[in-house]
Amino acid sequence: MNTTNASTGFSPFQLRHGASPRVIPPLFTHSSDEVVSSFGPDGESAKALLERIETDVLEAQDNLLLAKTHQVAAANMHRDPELPYGVGDRVLLSTFHRRRDYMRRGDHRVAK
Repeated sequence: MNTTNASTGFSPFQLRHGASPRVIPPLFTHSSDEVVSSFGPDGESAKALLERIETDVLEAQDNLLLAKTHQVAAANMHRDPELPYGVGDRVLLSTFHRRRDYMRRGDHRVAK
């Protein structure tokens, strides 16, 4: 639940709720006056929380895009270069593993 994803850099809980969960509960309780003063009746703290969540989500999307580009680069590192084929070019095609695909009983046809 609180494990940081390697691609996003955030935990799912943090992206959903805007903060990481506390592992150990607080040792003291806040009075209602402290809670009201910290969150405020005007909603400034709620607005700041929503902006922080939105910023975290946008940063996670950026991290996913960066991870995706790194994965593409790593996958293409040892790949052979693509051969340029054009319309009408003749190529050799190995159909060894498709020998009996066209000769099954249920098709009521035989193609060779």
